[in-house]
Amino acid sequence: MRKIIIILIFHFLPMFIYCQTLFEVNLLITDTIIVIKKSKKEHKYAIKVNAEINIPNLQDTLFFYNFNRYVPSSFFLSDRYKETSVGLIFIIEDKNHQIISPRFTHNSYANEKDETRINNSRIFVSSKQKIKYKQLNKEEQHSYDKAKYVISSEKQSLGLYPIFYYRSGTFNIYHNLPKGEYYLYFAYSNYYIPPSNICDGDKLFKGYFVSNKVKLIVE
Repeated sequence: MRKIIIILIFHFLPMFIYCQTLFEVNLLITDTIIVIKKSKKEHKYAIKVNAEINIPNLQDTLFFYNFNRYVPSSFFLSDRYKETSVGLIFIIEDKNHQIISPRFTHNSYANEKDETRINNSRIFVSSKQKIKYKQLNKEEQHSYDKAKYVISSEKQSLGLYPIFYYRSGTFNIYHNLPKGEYYLYFAYSNYYIPPSNICDGDKLFKGYFVSNKVKLIVE
């Protein structure tokens, strides 16, 4: 009997370790309207969106993985993001609230060295909201890709930068929006369970949430 109890304890131990209190996460875009002016160089610039994260009754520090303030779009533009770990993405809808999928083109390179340089680079945004690519070493790439965002208070303000045009490996992914009115919002999902030697496990948010929608005007 004792042996059976011990076996059951070890069988269910991972569930106890990674069982997490459910948190109510509210991601609020605080801008009332966002305006983009079309330009021949629009693929070199990002837009800034002011936001706020509110977690009522937060008792301790909470971590969001793959929560980068330089926010990509995604091809997971249905309810599938609720079941996968796509991290933080932005979504565009037309004025009829139909999701607009990003486009993509294949990016070819003159030589292997150029491809390696691009694959080792990551997106950053300057103070003037200009997109730039910076080469990182392996450790820096890992930190960037993990993109751990720390929540230490019930309410935190942050700036998010939807990237409407970016390189991802051998693809260029972009939104080429005609002039008009749209809606923009953010979605986040993470169900990643870290290895047992990672101490973030009990503070790592697992689940999904969606922000409010704001009007996006392309002039």
